[in-house]
Amino acid sequence: MSDVRPHDPHSPEQQLAYVHDLRRVYDAERARRAELLATNRALADSHAELERRVRDMLAVQDWVLTVNSSRELPALIEALSQPLVMLLHAADVIVFPWVPADGQLTAALGHAIRAETPELAALRTSPLSAAVLDADAPWEVPDLAAPPAGEEDTRSERLTLAVEEYAAARALGWGALVAWPLAARGERVGLLYVAWDSPHAPDERERTLLELLAQHAAVSLLNAQVLAESSVRAEALRRAEQQQLAYARDLRRAYDAERARRAEVQEAYLATVEVLAAAIETRDPHTGSHVEQTARYAVAIGEELGWEGDRLLALELGALLHDVGKIGVDDHLLRKPGPLEPDEWEQMRRHPDMGHRLLEPVLFLKKSLTCVRHHQERYDGSGYPDGLARERIPLEARVVAVAESFDAMISDHPYRAARPVAEALAELERCAGSQFDPAIVAAFLRVVQKGAIDEPGGESAQLQPGQRTR
Repeated sequence: MSDVRPHDPHSPEQQLAYVHDLRRVYDAERARRAELLATNRALADSHAELERRVRDMLAVQDWVLTVNSSRELPALIEALSQPLVMLLHAADVIVFPWVPADGQLTAALGHAIRAETPELAALRTSPLSAAVLDADAPWEVPDLAAPPAGEEDTRSERLTLAVEEYAAARALGWGALVAWPLAARGERVGLLYVAWDSPHAPDERERTLLELLAQHAAVSLLNAQVLAESSVRAEALRRAEQQQLAYARDLRRAYDAERARRAEVQEAYLATVEVLAAAIETRDPHTGSHVEQTARYAVAIGEELGWEGDRLLALELGALLHDVGKIGVDDHLLRKPGPLEPDEWEQMRRHPDMGHRLLEPVLFLKKSLTCVRHHQERYDGSGYPDGLARERIPLEARVVAVAESFDAMISDHPYRAARPVAEALAELERCAGSQFDPAIVAAFLRVVQKGAIDEPGGESAQLQPGQRTR
């Protein structure tokens, strides 16, 4: 028979073991419950932080939309500042724009600022502002009542400033501040101040919001500078355009007045030439008609060559005056019915030079003098007064030589009757290359062929189709 006694659950040993088990279970449950409570508290804190961040993000979104809709710089800085005051519980947000042309900060903009006060002007020009700009780094002062001698910035650079040099900030009633130099695209654009009424050390969240504000403020200030410069340039362009329009109107008036004056002068020139031509005609009745016809033929040749304007006018005047030197030739020579004697011919040969010397003092006839002096030159160099040949003879004088010779051949003279047009044209062709410039003769023949000139008697000098001059 076995001597093992049956298990007794009510024994003191069993009851003590059961109590120990219950204690362990209770402690484990208690620990698990404490852990659960801690987890719940952490989740609640995380949820609260998430809600705060969501509120920050929504505020920032509204902030950006508001900023993007702003155009004027004061309104834009106000739009930047107002949410930051709310999110950071700040007392003031101040922006001092930088003026590159002046090399200094200008009047304050910010939350609820309508005009810069003397206290803000003192802060703008204070050693504190100068030090922040020189350091080109954010500067935090958690307690303005007793600011430290130096502050660490985010780049671990030491910023030192005497305690009394914070006086301008304390005069504004500030208890703490963050000063942030503003730059965009590598250019300084301003200085940002965010201040609190009491001591305050910004946390990571607040620094993120501050950096976001600084970035938007910097870009906004740069855009404002660009817009201001564009406006200045646009205004300058507008003024320049108005000045150019006024100048153009003045030029137009001056041009019209000058054109009217020129027309009057030309009329005076022509009247003078007509007087000279009339003076020639009183010496030689045949010369008066001759100079008028010579001028008509010369102008027709010039037009055929494509001349116009002043050049054509100079040619016309030169043709009208080409024989003005005959004023100095004796009357009996001009009216002599027979050939001239050698000494008489020598006197007649002087008339081109005499006409040139007579008209040389008249400035408005300067371009016509070559016609007067050289219309008796020959293309082969045997003419007078200077014996010029080919292209050395001025082109206008070569034109007058052809026109003058043609009219002389088809006109009556005391010593010779007029020759038929066809015979005169044939003579021009025969003498092309010796007495006359071949190109000028060809141009004159084209003029005649077109029927652009008439004979002195009124009949057309045009050749009939197929008709030759010789």
